[in-house]
Amino acid sequence: MKLSRRNLFQAAFGAAHVGLMARYGLPSAMAQSASGRPTKMLAIWLVGGLHWESFFAPMTRAGIQKFIPPAQGGNYAYGYNPEQVEHLDRSPVDLMSPGPVRKLRVPVYWNWANPSDRNGNNPVVGNAQVYRPEGYVWANPAYKLYEKAVLLVGADQGTAAHASGLIASMSGVAGSTFRAPSVQAVVANAMASRFPDRPLPNVALGGPLPMALGLPALANPTLLSSSASVEPTLSDRRDGTWHGLRARKDEPALAFDGTPMSGAVPATAVDSALLKAVRRERGTSSAGTDGYLEQLYDTYKGASRTIRRDMLSVLEKTPAWEKLKADPAYPEDWMACTGYADACGTMPSMGDYAFALQLLKSDLVSTVNLRATSIEGFTFDSHFVNGQIVHAQYLRIALEMVGRMCLEMSLTPSRSDPSRSLLDETLVYVYSDFGRTFPKVGSDHHPATCALLVGGGIQGNQMIGGYDERMDGSPMGIPVRLVEESGDITTRTPTSQDVAATVLRAYGLVPGKDFFIPGGYGVFDGVVRS
Repeated sequence: MKLSRRNLFQAAFGAAHVGLMARYGLPSAMAQSASGRPTKMLAIWLVGGLHWESFFAPMTRAGIQKFIPPAQGGNYAYGYNPEQVEHLDRSPVDLMSPGPVRKLRVPVYWNWANPSDRNGNNPVVGNAQVYRPEGYVWANPAYKLYEKAVLLVGADQGTAAHASGLIASMSGVAGSTFRAPSVQAVVANAMASRFPDRPLPNVALGGPLPMALGLPALANPTLLSSSASVEPTLSDRRDGTWHGLRARKDEPALAFDGTPMSGAVPATAVDSALLKAVRRERGTSSAGTDGYLEQLYDTYKGASRTIRRDMLSVLEKTPAWEKLKADPAYPEDWMACTGYADACGTMPSMGDYAFALQLLKSDLVSTVNLRATSIEGFTFDSHFVNGQIVHAQYLRIALEMVGRMCLEMSLTPSRSDPSRSLLDETLVYVYSDFGRTFPKVGSDHHPATCALLVGGGIQGNQMIGGYDERMDGSPMGIPVRLVEESGDITTRTPTSQDVAATVLRAYGLVPGKDFFIPGGYGVFDGVVRS
């Protein structure tokens, strides 16, 4: 039985969140059910901070010549010339336009006539580079993935520190700790009332946890290190632990204060005794302790429902890579190399994409946060000599992997709505710690970053924003049109708050009403579908 919005609040909200909501006068998050909105999120964290400008090309001809090294490197293709830059849809490119709204465009390192070519010399750059196929997945006319992708360019993270930058990317606000819930947790909370049968609303596959910060316990992240971690933590298969304790009966659902709720809790004898014991502790100490106990109480009820669901059996029956491998160009055992074969690695060495696919396809989750790298676990914290050259090779491979993931999702029908694909019902949010100083000045931390959005709820084939090409060194972002929380349209340099708000707006959540991000925020104009 579905929980009502009112009852969900009574059951799930801890004292900390009640205080936060009261302070700002906010209601709970409730996603609109408008057609075309996503109902899931796949957030992919590419570890270490990225040279986004080595894969995408959001600058003018003058900016490319000023900030990007000329095409060079032979088999280690690095840098690019203005003549190399093309729209992914192959329409004419105007490199004189300052932006800030353009079609998605990239420096083309592949051979259009033979995209798998790894040996031919590229005549566009005077044979200074050998063709590299990685990245073509975004341009492949058979799939037109670019039509479902948007790059948000030049957002100021407000920091150039790893931990603080990650928190900014996840919540919109930089800092040593979360001061606002992560976008993953906000979405998980918003979808809980619409999809109560998803037992794991917010899952983290490695990396820092996307914290819920005072949202209901159900929005707290569940850390799973791999598919193997489900068996000992979220199932009752281990006889040594569960022998004689598997029997469950539905008991009336009660809130922490004893108020009757809709639905039932599938409790074991241990569950029932523990829930009663926690309720008895209410009011014996401080309000803060009660808030903590309420979170514990709700988490335990959620765990009971999760184990009853037998997630392990569902996952075992859910295939991961099944659709895309029918295309000979995209085999499941894909391997990529830098140079001729100087460093090679397989698809699984870049992150547990297969497990993420199983979770999303099984309809067990609302949000998945995936820690991802390039081949053989290469992260992008590249401070070493010529780090930007190595970085560019690995970034092309990593973004090829992300693109293949999106293609598999685009070919997979949604379980809840067969008229849509899994990608249609999922917003893929690709982020990193921050940007990096532009290649001509090295590979250090830089607060101006980008975010890649793919899938449901957005208007694709766009690159919004850019860099201030008047600056020396490494430029910050340029002003873009933003719809502020007041509804007014302004033009200013975007921030991490604006990226977070745009992500949440794609779900139909209303800034200033359904969520709050300290410091003020707007939504990138023209990104979210009406």
